[in-house]
Amino acid sequence: MTENIYDRINRTLSWKRVLTFNLGLFLILIIPLSVRLAQEDTENRSGAAGEIDVPVVTPPPSYPVEAPRLDRVSMFFGKKGDTIVLIGNNFGDYQWGSSVYVGNSLAPSDAIVRWSNSIIEVKIPETARSGKVWLSVNGRDASWDGNLLLYDETFSTKVGLNRISATEAQFVVNGATKYTNGLVELGYVSEPLSITALENVAIESQTPGADALGKKMQVRFSVGSNSPTQQTIFNINHPGIGAIDLVRVELYGESGNILPLFADPLAMKVLP
Repeated sequence: MTENIYDRINRTLSWKRVLTFNLGLFLILIIPLSVRLAQEDTENRSGAAGEIDVPVVTPPPSYPVEAPRLDRVSMFFGKKGDTIVLIGNNFGDYQWGSSVYVGNSLAPSDAIVRWSNSIIEVKIPETARSGKVWLSVNGRDASWDGNLLLYDETFSTKVGLNRISATEAQFVVNGATKYTNGLVELGYVSEPLSITALENVAIESQTPGADALGKKMQVRFSVGSNSPTQQTIFNINHPGIGAIDLVRVELYGESGNILPLFADPLAMKVLP
């Protein structure tokens, strides 16, 4: 008997073949869909996590046992908004209730860039003026010997170090008018360090010292009444081992006022 088309279809499409076909089609459709849904869920959770601000956890106050010590301020000059670095010890690992005063002005909390036990980075506040820098840690104060000098390049005196040779440098003042005396603090590595005054300059004292960063020499000098606006103040002779750094400079006018000054960063240090 001749097989008609319906018998042929019935014979070809057995229940096993239909089940196998449907299962394959299910897998083809469901697997990519599952992968895509999983990716969207991960992206949503990642995006939600990125929108959540992780709070900064500050531990309870645990102030140092010893009193704070402020050895150095770098830089010793700047403009409002510039960042200066306080170097010393026993500041505490966090600010907690401690305070920093820059140019006789309290630095607000948002001006503190970094606070650690030996280094504090702080921006010069808008209310600052040339003057002292100090901090108070748990009711105990530490102050820097020098003065932070706010400057304007148009009107300020420029100071710096000039390298003459591997063992010789000079301290130079440019653009100063009517200053009578000054103070220079040099950081150095090797000894002996010899200071020689140049024309129209008298060295009043040389005081060696040291801080957390190394050896220092504080030089006080006076100048004659007819000092030029551009003047080499003294020569520095050294063994030629390590750099000579300009740590601090102060120039005083006839009435004892501190002159505004600044230094080119490239003139703050000389190498052998």
